[in-house]
Amino acid sequence: MPSSYYPDLDSTDQLLTLSGEEFHHLVRVTRAREGSIIQLNSGKGSLATARVVSIDSKQARLELVSIQEGLHFPAPYAIAFALLKNRHDELLVEKCTELGAGRFFPLVSRFTIRKGSHASITRFERIALAAIKQCDNPILPTISPIQSLKEGLKMMQEEGYRPILCSEDKPKEWLSDLEISPDDRPCFIIGPEGGWSDEEKQLFKELNIDQISIGHLVSRAETAGITIAAQWLLYANKHSTMGTT
Repeated sequence: MPSSYYPDLDSTDQLLTLSGEEFHHLVRVTRAREGSIIQLNSGKGSLATARVVSIDSKQARLELVSIQEGLHFPAPYAIAFALLKNRHDELLVEKCTELGAGRFFPLVSRFTIRKGSHASITRFERIALAAIKQCDNPILPTISPIQSLKEGLKMMQEEGYRPILCSEDKPKEWLSDLEISPDDRPCFIIGPEGGWSDEEKQLFKELNIDQISIGHLVSRAETAGITIAAQWLLYANKHSTMGTT
């Protein structure tokens, strides 16, 4: 069932109070009543089941029934994407969050059509939050400020991610061709509608960034992000099961 966001979820607290926007959603949308069993999500690795003890006009009091702590995604990865026109990047954030992406790097490139703003990041954060509640993803993704490709690549590497470019220029190179393990923390880079400039392509070469294809056809950028996220899940699961890289 969809969960409510409760960032301070702790197994030592048996009685909890849900208020604000999450309370209003619980009462008006979920239509929970006293005695209802609901799920809570901390976005920090904890999922819990709770019973609604009482409801008044401003808050709901809950009794903790059970809790799982220390949850994490077994094959962590990130998505870097150039901002897209018509807000199609919001679909990318939503679906990749549902597929377990733990980090997003929004980028502005030479041919990016939409420049974005702080409001864009706020919107991405709200979409990611709604997505983890819907699919019980215990980790709320972190979304970096909008930055240039060069700045973004530097941040990815500083945070321990391995940048991998999803490119039409490498039609015969696939994810399965890379020497990469489920623990290598890849960051898949999705380009803008207008493609990368010659200078940006040169930057990828100078930094020796791996480039892979994700399909035989040219796909929209938001489709590319969702596709590589799904491919990574399949790849990581297969190699984790085999116990090899």
